[in-house]
Amino acid sequence: MSDKHKNHEQHEEHYDEVMGMKQGHGKVPRFLIITYAVLAVWAVGYALTAKGIDERPAGGEAAQGVSVEKGKGLSGQCVACHGADLKGGMGPSLYGIVDKLKPEGVKDVLTKGRGSMPALGASWTEEQKDSMVEFLKTLK
Repeated sequence: MSDKHKNHEQHEEHYDEVMGMKQGHGKVPRFLIITYAVLAVWAVGYALTAKGIDERPAGGEAAQGVSVEKGKGLSGQCVACHGADLKGGMGPSLYGIVDKLKPEGVKDVLTKGRGSMPALGASWTEEQKDSMVEFLKTLK
């Protein structure tokens, strides 16, 4: 027999039988080896550069300060009652609300609630309340 034929026979005999099924022990495909290597490098890099939970800003805030974007992020709590576009639902429209109530009035409603509106902003910082007012000013 030729060497090629002997190697082929040896390869065919190299299997286990588990619950009546033959399971071979072939080579791991090259693309899987490359994938596993890349994944390992990524995992080590991520582990070395990721910030721990204790190092992240509290309250899910990305940055300090007053901004329309921060207020827009906080407005997600409003959509349940004021509608997805904040033009009204169970609660009234928030368009023009800062002109109507003035900034201090809006902050007062956020802090104390009013009518059927709960005091959603009672635990908010002044910066968060100011950010919400700045966002509401953009709704015209």
